[in-house]
Amino acid sequence: MRLVKYIAIAIINGFGVVIGIIWVAVPTTVAQPSLNYQLALSGRQSEGETPQSLSELYKLRDRLKVQLDNLAKNPDSAPFPAELWKSAIHRQQSQTLTQQLQNVQSQIQIEERAKYNWDDAAKLATKAVVIGRTSNPSSATWEESQRLWQLAINTLRLIPHDSFLADRAIDKTIEYQGNLSVATYEMQVARSVEKIRAEEEEIRERARKEQEKKEFARREIERKEQEKKERARKELERQEFQRQELVRKELERQELARKELERQEFEKQELARKELERQEFQRQELARKELERQELARKELERQELERQELAKKELERQELERQELERQELERQELERQELARQELERQELERNQQATPQPTPESTATPTPAPVTPAASPSNFLFVGDTNRDGQINQQDEAGKEQWSLSKGALISFNDRNNDRGKIPTWKQTKVMVPRRAAMLSQVNLTLSENFKTSQLFITADSIASPHISVFQKTGGGWKPVDISGAKPLVFSTNIVLGVEAKQFADRNWNGTVNLKATAQNNGQEIASTTIQMGVSPWMIAPNTAPVTEVQVSDRGSVNSEFISQLKQAVEPTGAKVKILQGDRTWMQDTQKNGYVQLPEKSEIRQFNVALKSNSDQEKNPPVKSTQDRDLKVVKIGNPRSLDPVSQWSDGYGNLQVTPPIPGHPMGRVYYGNSGNASFNPEVLDFIQAQRIQGPPVDIDTSWLLTRQVDEIINFIPTQTPGQYVMAIASPEAGVKLLEELEGRGYGDVTINRGLSTQTTVSATLKNRALIQHNLYLQNQKLNPIIEKLKREFLLGDDQIIQVPVMFGYSGYAWWPNMVNSVPVNGKLLVSNPRGPMIEGVDYTQERLRQLLLPAGVSVSFLDDRYYQELKGNVQSATNTVRKPEDQPFWQSLPNN
Repeated sequence: MRLVKYIAIAIINGFGVVIGIIWVAVPTTVAQPSLNYQLALSGRQSEGETPQSLSELYKLRDRLKVQLDNLAKNPDSAPFPAELWKSAIHRQQSQTLTQQLQNVQSQIQIEERAKYNWDDAAKLATKAVVIGRTSNPSSATWEESQRLWQLAINTLRLIPHDSFLADRAIDKTIEYQGNLSVATYEMQVARSVEKIRAEEEEIRERARKEQEKKEFARREIERKEQEKKERARKELERQEFQRQELVRKELERQELARKELERQEFEKQELARKELERQEFQRQELARKELERQELARKELERQELERQELAKKELERQELERQELERQELERQELERQELARQELERQELERNQQATPQPTPESTATPTPAPVTPAASPSNFLFVGDTNRDGQINQQDEAGKEQWSLSKGALISFNDRNNDRGKIPTWKQTKVMVPRRAAMLSQVNLTLSENFKTSQLFITADSIASPHISVFQKTGGGWKPVDISGAKPLVFSTNIVLGVEAKQFADRNWNGTVNLKATAQNNGQEIASTTIQMGVSPWMIAPNTAPVTEVQVSDRGSVNSEFISQLKQAVEPTGAKVKILQGDRTWMQDTQKNGYVQLPEKSEIRQFNVALKSNSDQEKNPPVKSTQDRDLKVVKIGNPRSLDPVSQWSDGYGNLQVTPPIPGHPMGRVYYGNSGNASFNPEVLDFIQAQRIQGPPVDIDTSWLLTRQVDEIINFIPTQTPGQYVMAIASPEAGVKLLEELEGRGYGDVTINRGLSTQTTVSATLKNRALIQHNLYLQNQKLNPIIEKLKREFLLGDDQIIQVPVMFGYSGYAWWPNMVNSVPVNGKLLVSNPRGPMIEGVDYTQERLRQLLLPAGVSVSFLDDRYYQELKGNVQSATNTVRKPEDQPFWQSLPNN
């Protein structure tokens, strides 16, 4: 029977699709695995002991196990030798049953594997049937059906020949072979149909192209005929125009000849008039210069006389001061000699009394009288307590004068040294534990020099109660720096040359003016015998203006979206000598995260300057401090507490909203200005901090209520010129932006694209037709920008020649409608500007060229950067970066007006 089935399979394979179709029809349930396996096999089971199904194998296995268990319960040992044959039979039965059980288990494994293959083939067949029933199946569909039928056949062939399912597997294989043939035939038919359709489509396409070719030839003939007629018409018009042009030129020539005669006559009269005016002007100028010369000579004589009198007065004052100083020193010397003689006399008298004592002294006679305490005289020579009062980097006798009165111009400076570095939740000045300094260079030195007269005295350092929480004092000992108790409870370690170090835990602010009165006291037996006081102050925090040299530019790596911007930034910055620091993280707007400032302190050979940054009050974990490449000298301080601002004013506290001018009259270190949005000004605590420094204030508020970001760096920027110490102020001008567009349309460039590649891309004419947008920008100029310009001229003493109005346009919500060229960064003679993506006229960006022309008198080199990513987020180059700038070389105390 099996041989016949194999022959049938061979016939199907050999005669192909047609015989398969004739022999086997695809039944609707051919692949449904719903036939119960056990029921299928139960029909084959015979009445004998030989199992015919898997369930019978399970029953036989269980029965054999029971028999083996029963044999195990009956012992196989015989009590008498005559019954040994029973034990042998018992063992033989056990062995037979064990062998049968093993055979059954092996057969069970074969049948289970056969059943798994049978079920798997049925699943594949089901999928093939579902695919074959798809409406309008393609050749690919039939190819997939063919593949599934082949897999099902291959799976059936894995069923072992000695399995109960072997015969059914052969039957099912023949059935699946027929279905495979059907799928193969349908696939071939589908492919033929698709090929015919493709050929028909190709024929139709060729016919269409031929028709288009004929139509194009017809239209081309019509076009050439039309062009011929048009050329003839234009030729007639040209000839007529030439005739009229000749007539017009003749009339113009005659008119020019008449005007030339009139001009020559006018010039002759004008030259005569100017000659008379020149002669009169020369006469008046000579008279004026003579009067000025006489006046200058008189003033010079008066000045020389005043200088002579002033020098004479100063000389007399100096001589008087020297005389008084000599008299004071002489009196002090005499007083010291008198005290020394008195001390020696007391010691001599005491020695004589001791020598006159009896050989058998009584307890009463051995008591030595206690001499009265001797109070050494406190003078600059024997009790010198000074810091660097004159700020020359050295501490000596010259610092004694004026040490008790501190000002920004004179007096010992204290360095801010918040070693907490903004990491703790409690401010350093509120912490009771005093930490030993790791860097002595950050301490401001104070020396206490004593004479030997104080070697038995206790020495104390105290500070006024207001300043005590805000400073720490340390004494330099052989074992390093030790904290000093400034409450007066514990004395210093005695030395004739005591070196103290003072540090401030915070800057001056609204609660503390930054000054401290330190008092040195000497005591004998609890009685004060000498004291002196010095006043010190914290060196103020200052902001370097945009005109200062740059050492580092910081930018956040946002991935591919700003990689081109960073590349262009490096190309522009690195040739200037500054570094570009690329930071990882989520700080998109680097300008808002912190304001980099600096502090100055005197040193012997130069001025010590180190960076101190004001940190944003936002979440520190999301916004950690940005360290510069000069990390060793960087300190970070946070001023005030975070504010809950409404979404409209959420950017008001960003440090892009806090800027400083270059040196201006009355403010040699610059003056701070900030944006005021009305409802939410810049953080008042930071403004109070600026005011408490007393050097770059009072801050000037600028109306930024109409800006989306509410930040002043969107509309104002100070740019250094090629001339050292000079600058120009760039200010946003919506009116200049509108005029630029009108100028372009007037020159015939109304169809040129502006805001190229941006979400606001449009044309010049389309923008000018948007009257609401134009009127909005003209309103901003008249009602917002013009008053701001007048205020800046008044507050910063600016002239019109120092102001550059940069063309900008703003959207209705207050964002820059094209990239804002005011929001730029000056870097060592180069200005980094947003690419405005303006209209391209003859291969040149017209808006870029306008800025270059505006800055040409200042000699500023401009580099335009592709900040498209930031523009779409409503920001530009300055907002996206931060800078570390080199402060002024001249110390602030030498730049102040009273110096």
